[in-house]
Amino acid sequence: MRLDLTLFDVGQCRHCERVTLAGGRWASVAFPSMVALIVHPREGAILYDTGYAPRFLDATARLPERLYRWATPVALPAEQQLETQLAAHGLRPADIRWCLISHFHADHIAGLRDLPNARFVCMREDLDTLRAMPRLRGLRNGWLPALLPPDFDARRHHADDAVARPLSAPWQALGEGHDLFGDGSLFAVALPGHAPRQLGLCLRDAHDRAVLLCADACWSHLAFRERRLPAWPARLVTHDWPAYTHTLARLHTLAREAPDVAIVPSHCQASLDHYRAQTSALRPEAGACASW
Repeated sequence: MRLDLTLFDVGQCRHCERVTLAGGRWASVAFPSMVALIVHPREGAILYDTGYAPRFLDATARLPERLYRWATPVALPAEQQLETQLAAHGLRPADIRWCLISHFHADHIAGLRDLPNARFVCMREDLDTLRAMPRLRGLRNGWLPALLPPDFDARRHHADDAVARPLSAPWQALGEGHDLFGDGSLFAVALPGHAPRQLGLCLRDAHDRAVLLCADACWSHLAFRERRLPAWPARLVTHDWPAYTHTLARLHTLAREAPDVAIVPSHCQASLDHYRAQTSALRPEAGACASW
């Protein structure tokens, strides 16, 4: 099944590039916070993550949470706010039927409270592990509980509960995925390491391109193409370093064996720009995405 897919930049933070990519620049660079809008013929408007939102500033107003804001200064121009970008597509936050949560770091869930009618899908282990952490350890892992809606648990579904099956070509290098809606349109795949059990998403877009939204399994296309790991300070905010390196190896194998798959990390501006350029260039009946 082909699905309409649009990628938004919903705010950005700044950080030293070399921390996130071996051999990168020492300079502070912008890392966009990607949100995917997916339109399903039966399930309606779906979001993959929410990016930043003004609530992030409220949640980090005091210490120790304010350290999060100091470490990664955030910008959220009015034109990048999620509500504004949804409106350009004729949608309101109340129109979002589902929000698929890659993981619970604040730059991915800051807008959850702005989605009054959405049902939330996450990996069970991802949320349970963070909730069990002491406050300071959770903060080091990017966890701000205040960003969850009060009725989150009543609206929560677990991707792990969906039927699991081996992924077919071209995603087979990733192993198995969970068929979220039982129709083969969206498969959740576990990409652990950065977070306890991060949720990646496999789908085919309106141009029949195979896409993997891989969230923070890596921060750059150079990382999975060249197997370039982050510098050692990144380990301080990585939940499981061996799992992270294993996940990156899986992405590297996928990129090598299936170069037509558009692998899109959430914070890689080059990947976002490349996908959008391909979308603009393709006719409605066109085929696969060209290689880098």
